[in-house]
Amino acid sequence: MDKSRRVHARFPSDLKVEVYSGPVGGVRIGEGVLLDLSLSGCLLRARGLLKIGSTYRLHVQWKEGALDLPGRVARDAGRSGTDPTANHYGLAFNLTGGQEKSLMRLIDLVRRTERPEEGGFMRSYWG
Repeated sequence: MDKSRRVHARFPSDLKVEVYSGPVGGVRIGEGVLLDLSLSGCLLRARGLLKIGSTYRLHVQWKEGALDLPGRVARDAGRSGTDPTANHYGLAFNLTGGQEKSLMRLIDLVRRTERPEEGGFMRSYWG
C-alpha cells in the first residue's frame, strides 16, 4: 500500500492481543501480536487464517485496563518471516468514541515505549 495514502501515522509495536470472531462477543480464535498500530488500523501477526472483509475483535490488556478493538481485515500481508506458521493481516478499525480515546492513550504509550533513544518523554501526538 502506498504510505502516502495513510491518514494516521503508524508506530511499531509488540503488543500481544487475543483475537475473537465478530466485533462483539464472539469466540476466541487465537492470539496475535500488533506489529504496528495507528488510530485507523494495525498490522497483526496471528496464527491461523483470517478472512479478508470479515470483522474480528482484538482484545488488548495494558496498564490502564483492557481495550477491545473491532477491525475489518483489509488485506492479507503474507507469511511471517520470523514465524512461518503465522500470517500478517492489515486491519482497519471501526471504533466508538470511547474506544478511540482509549486507543489514543495506548498509542501515546507505544510511542514513548518504542523510542527510548528520545528519552521516553515525547510530546503527546494528539496535543
